[in-house]
Order: sequence, then C-alpha cells, then structure tokens
Amino acid sequence: MKKHTYIFLLGLIALVVVSCSTEDKFSGSPVGNQEIVTLTGTITTPVVNALTDQDVEFTASLPAGKVFNDTVTVEVTTLRSDGGRVRGYYDIMPGETSVTDKIAAVGGLVYDTTFELSMTAIELQTVEPGIHYLMTSNKIAINTGNNAIPDAESDRLKIRLVWDTPGPTNKFKCWIKKPGVAADVEGNNFTGSAIEHVIKTVSTTSNGNGSLSSKEGEYIFKLAADQQLVSPENKKYRIILVFPNGDVTVYNGIFENLTQGSLDKKDVLKITKVGSGDDAVFTTEQL
Repeated sequence: MKKHTYIFLLGLIALVVVSCSTEDKFSGSPVGNQEIVTLTGTITTPVVNALTDQDVEFTASLPAGKVFNDTVTVEVTTLRSDGGRVRGYYDIMPGETSVTDKIAAVGGLVYDTTFELSMTAIELQTVEPGIHYLMTSNKIAINTGNNAIPDAESDRLKIRLVWDTPGPTNKFKCWIKKPGVAADVEGNNFTGSAIEHVIKTVSTTSNGNGSLSSKEGEYIFKLAADQQLVSPENKKYRIILVFPNGDVTVYNGIFENLTQGSLDKKDVLKITKVGSGDDAVFTTEQL
C-alpha cells in the first residue's frame, strides 16, 4: 500500500516555489473544458482524543455506488483552526471502495481544543477523459491539546496526568490503589507540569512506591485536591497512557466542584496488568 504523509503550515506555503508535482494534481485547476465532479465520501474513526503526532486510525470511503476500475489515491487531512495541518495519501485498490489506515494528529496549541479529520482530494491513476474529480467528506472534530506524549519504553506502561496551567499553586494530588497494598499510595512524582507513574512489565514481590509499580492485578488511580489549589472549581484533567509497544491512549475528564483541602478522592482510571515480561498485557478503562 502506498502511503506518504506531509506536514504543512499555511504561513510557509508562500516561501516555497515548486514545479508541477503530485500536489498540483490534487489541488490544481482542471485544464480546458473538463467537467468538474465533486465526490462526497465518508470518513470514520474510533479516536475521540489525540495529541500532536499521535496515530489516528480512520476508514475513508468513496460515495455509495462509486467504484473505479483502477487504483485511486485519496488525500486525508488533520487540520487545526490556525491552518496547521497534516496531509496523508492512501490508495484505494481497483474495485474497492474504502481504505483503513492511520494519519498523524496535527494536535493543538492550547490545552483544550479540537482539530478536524476529513477527506480533501482524490487522484486517479487512470484518468477518465473529460472529467476532473474533486473530493470532500464529512468532518470529524477530535479533542486535542498542547501536551507532549512521553517516549515509549518497551519495559513499562507510562501514565502521565496533566491539566491546564500546572504549577505549585495549581495542581492535583494523585492516589493509587495497588494490588497487594492495603492503603492507597500517594502518586507523588510531580515533575512541575505533570504527575507521572509507571507500571513495569516485569513482576516483583514488592509493589514499588508513588512513582513505580510492577505487580500483576488491578490498579485504581484517584484524584484529590492539593491544599494550595484555588477552589471550589470544575477542573479539567487529561491522562496520557503510553504502552510498551508505542500505542497511545488519551482520556479527558472533569473533576467537578473540586474543593481545597478536601480528602475526597475521585476514581478516574483503572488499569489491569496480566502476565509478566514480554507476555505482560495492560488493559485500561476511564472511570
């Protein structure tokens, strides 16, 4: 399957001079007296939240009943409101009507925003005489933000908790109910902009500390107010999970009526670890 991905910023386009290229074929004007036909396709995705460069799985489909006898290439775009975008090109094979693949999320410049996923152009390997095809589709808004995704490491699941404008007087406390530990453990690894925890793939008899775990079983992550937090308020948070194989899952949530100094804890995430080493499997659920 042919696949090429490019990142564009509208402000830079004026600085680049190019000759005739594949891009011209996708967005250029038809020559002469050609009939212009706009195809309206459909794009779907299971992804609700995605940060910059995170893979977004999608299925891009031609209009119902439209089939080409040769390969066609469709352009899929993730676009944010300031013009930043990622474009990818994907082949739909002869006689087929859709392609399923992944494209990088364009991300966002502020903590809480969205970008759009859509089909934006089409190119035929075998041109139909007298017809110039354009491509459009529905647009899907995907939640995003300006938080970075930690690098993957093959021996651990990484959990990063972030929120808007973090700092000494604006932060959460995180608690973890661990398998084999009687009381909740405070997840105290506050880096200045996030709270981080890792669950290693190897299993040991002890179960680590506030920043490290290892035993198999069920983990419940809980949030509470830090005593210096201005409150009460409805405070947004984001949980970024990076799996040992590099997959990323992002959960967004709101802690409603968060009260300064309260000991109330809100369950926000369940992680279950089964197996050890290369056989370790992690399943996650937002609570």
